[in-house]
Amino acid sequence: MTESLIILVLDQLLSITRQQARQQLKLVTGVDEEVNNLTSQLHAIKAVLEDAEKRQVNESAVKYWLAQLKDVSYDIDDVLDEWNTAILKREIEPPEETRVAELSLLKKVWSSIHFSCFCVQQAVLRHETALKIEELNKRLSVISNERIRYNLTSERSNHEQTTNITTSVIDESEVFVRVEDEKAIKDMLLCESSTEEKRALRIICVVGMGGIGKTTLTRLAFNDPDVERHFEKRIWVCVSDPFEEQKIAIHILESLVGRKPDLTGKENIMREISKYTSGKKILLVLDDVWTEDSSNWEQLKASLKNSSPESRLLLTTRKKEVGMAMGSRSTTDMFFVGKLSEDKCWSLFSHLAYFERTREERENLEDIGRKIVERCRGLPLAVKTLGSLLRFKTKKHEWQSILDSKMWEIEEVEKGVFPPLLLSYYDLTPVLRQCFSYCAIFPKDYDIEKDRLIKLWMAQGFVKKKGTKGMEIIGEEYFNKLAMRSFFQDFEHRSMISGDVKIYCKMHDIVHDFAQLLTEKECLLIESNGEQQSWKSHSFETVRHLMFMFGSENAAFPIPMDNWKKLHTLLINSDPVKYSSCKENVLNSLIDNLTFLRALEFSVNILSIPQIGRLSDKIGKLIHLRYLNLSNNGDLRILPEAICDLCNLQTLDITRCHRLTELPHGIGKLINLVYLENESTESLRFMPKGMERLTHLRTLKEFVVGNRVYDACSLQGLGKLTHLQGDLKIRKLVNVADTSVAMEARLSAKTGLRKLSLEFNGNNLYAENEAFVLEALQPPPNLESLAICRLYGPTLFPNWMVSLKMLKSVTLSSCAKWESLPPMGKLPFLEYLRIHWLGRVKNVGEEFLGIEREYLGQASSSSSASVTNNSNVGFPNLKSLEFSDLENWEKWEYENICRSHGRGGREESSCITIDVIMPRLQSLSIDRCPKLKALPHHLLRNTPTIQKLYIQDCPILKKRFEEGRGKDWHYISRIPNITITKVPSFDAFFK
Repeated sequence: MTESLIILVLDQLLSITRQQARQQLKLVTGVDEEVNNLTSQLHAIKAVLEDAEKRQVNESAVKYWLAQLKDVSYDIDDVLDEWNTAILKREIEPPEETRVAELSLLKKVWSSIHFSCFCVQQAVLRHETALKIEELNKRLSVISNERIRYNLTSERSNHEQTTNITTSVIDESEVFVRVEDEKAIKDMLLCESSTEEKRALRIICVVGMGGIGKTTLTRLAFNDPDVERHFEKRIWVCVSDPFEEQKIAIHILESLVGRKPDLTGKENIMREISKYTSGKKILLVLDDVWTEDSSNWEQLKASLKNSSPESRLLLTTRKKEVGMAMGSRSTTDMFFVGKLSEDKCWSLFSHLAYFERTREERENLEDIGRKIVERCRGLPLAVKTLGSLLRFKTKKHEWQSILDSKMWEIEEVEKGVFPPLLLSYYDLTPVLRQCFSYCAIFPKDYDIEKDRLIKLWMAQGFVKKKGTKGMEIIGEEYFNKLAMRSFFQDFEHRSMISGDVKIYCKMHDIVHDFAQLLTEKECLLIESNGEQQSWKSHSFETVRHLMFMFGSENAAFPIPMDNWKKLHTLLINSDPVKYSSCKENVLNSLIDNLTFLRALEFSVNILSIPQIGRLSDKIGKLIHLRYLNLSNNGDLRILPEAICDLCNLQTLDITRCHRLTELPHGIGKLINLVYLENESTESLRFMPKGMERLTHLRTLKEFVVGNRVYDACSLQGLGKLTHLQGDLKIRKLVNVADTSVAMEARLSAKTGLRKLSLEFNGNNLYAENEAFVLEALQPPPNLESLAICRLYGPTLFPNWMVSLKMLKSVTLSSCAKWESLPPMGKLPFLEYLRIHWLGRVKNVGEEFLGIEREYLGQASSSSSASVTNNSNVGFPNLKSLEFSDLENWEKWEYENICRSHGRGGREESSCITIDVIMPRLQSLSIDRCPKLKALPHHLLRNTPTIQKLYIQDCPILKKRFEEGRGKDWHYISRIPNITITKVPSFDAFFK
């Protein structure tokens, strides 16, 4: 980790040299020699770091030397980053000076005074920087000289370049060697309790040493289909140490009710748990329990006593005594997880290490491989770690070096597991070591979101742009490499409300312990459970990365905060409880003290806790800041202009700041901004002028077109943001008066966009131009999702819609004057189609299919067409179709359809030739379409794939499909899930 930090410092020095040469100036004069000495000493130290990092495990003196080196390296980085920022600000200033020249004479005089003050400030900065560099050079010189005393030698390490592959193989690799054990635990869960056992909750305990596979086994049993069917509710809670009964109870209650509880007080929470579990068959897993004090969980146990006698509590622990204290019987209710046999270890190792190797390569490496496996002592985590490491080692001598490493001699807390982890860790490049070690900031069993982690890495300078590759691509490569080495596990794809899919993962408990061991004085996690505490046991002078979690309603920040001044990361995280003392004045006090921060997160997780209403102007003092997350602060109404002084800022997250009305007017000065996460900021009235200067932007969730009243950035400015990718919503398009402005937005050239939403938000007064504006906003050809909303003008849809061949999802909503539906039937990959509030549509017919009319004689030659080639298929891949609020829709039928394989050859008949319509449809929903008379025959007779039919507030259809009696009931009776209902009355709803 230290080597990566020194590389970062050397990069800073190089950057400063280049920028000063480009600007032909020196912000800090008289320190050339000091800088040269600094660079020389850093290079000399860097040469011996590989040896030092390996020796620190067994040599405390070397470990202390590295800690001193790391501390001074951080301080050097802070000074150089301040220097770099000063140079960057000079590059931003010229446009402002140009504007000043146009001001009145009085303003010119004031500007002159201001400029003089600025020059004085710059002179002071130069002097202070020179003194700091001189002092740091002295500290570094002492450390550099000590390396000779420790006889540190230069080592060259060849870190393998690995290709990116999917991580699922690694994540699931252990499953096949634990089949018998999984079955044994499953049987313990499902077996019927005896009469005596039914009197109390049965407690099953899975016991084994760290890294043996307890959690993996338990998770396999937990997710088994038979277990899932047997229990009415399954709950999983990671406990770890200490055992906090109230926190565990909150997690249980959240799983039971499906939302975060707003209760306070342990008694109330326990009472609710008892209420929701009464009479129900519950499976509760408490993973990684350490406490041997049975009194710690008596109240929780009592709250479960009224559940079904067939309920089970399953806990995992490293000690048998824990299970006995919790009430597990050692004879029948304990399962001891043994080490893997040599054959199973070899099977697991081969599965990973021999991935895509030839038979000859396997045979050549087998002898060494078996000796390595033998040293893993039957521990799955050790086998998995080394198997993942050796997958990328192709030469026999590389395998031999792993076998002969001195790391096997290390005796640590988890003997047998840490040596393989160290071997894998030291095989990483310095920057990957830094990325992994940084994860020690998170608590155990924490859901790590991949994209957020990468942005935090970027903020710390771990991820740099390489050639044409953006930082986020490099960061994803780093993440995948760590995943392939088994440093991450339990990968999960989660669908967000917005439709995005985010990747989450976790760290194994032992891997997390290992990361904390590496960063014990650098990364710190604090959970506050009571009133203000001084935290005297922690030395904050060396802590650079801190995550603070509020664990109770009386939680408070530790004091004094003066010791936090060197922090580079502060993540403030709320547990699912209230905390009343965390208010904006506290946060603003933090901002005043933590001037070296690179990442600041104050994201609110629940609505019931105090939120930031106003952010202090002092935020501008955080000149090093790269990552600022203020998401979910619904009370935040305005961002201070001082934010625009943060010229290093890469990520600004204001997601779900619902009351935020405007962005800072000087936002154009944030020239390094890459991610502007502003989804669900519906109160924003416009985008300020200067947005077009943010040419590095890759993420812009929403762009709001302002009217002429505001000093706003026009839609034309969007054309200069050429790197946008992912999702983009453009709101208030009704304010676009000129079609040429819409064309200059150049949406079609933004090939990285995948999801586009066009909202006009207009009315009849401004409807005349909407048709032309919509036509000018042609999206890029690779677009996958399109939404067109609140359109009052055109009576026709845009011509470009049917040319977007890659579309998977389309939403059309509130297009008030459309009288027919667009011809979308020939979009080959369309899977989801939603149509809402199209009040003028009366008929849906063959025009919806998008298939041109042909003479039957011309079409007969294509009679061999199939569903697979899509030539004569309407909506070939459509899976879900939704209609709602089409108040005048009466008819849905295709009158001029003739089957290409069934009509002979009547050339005089003009018709549409088609084989099949919607052959893959799975879900159909029709809501509030009161005049619709029937469903088309193709759905009733020729679509066997439909699994779900939902009809609400459609009285004619309700009568037609009445179960057992309706005219068309026999057509739909085969569908597994049918819901036909009407909207309840207002009174009935509240009853």
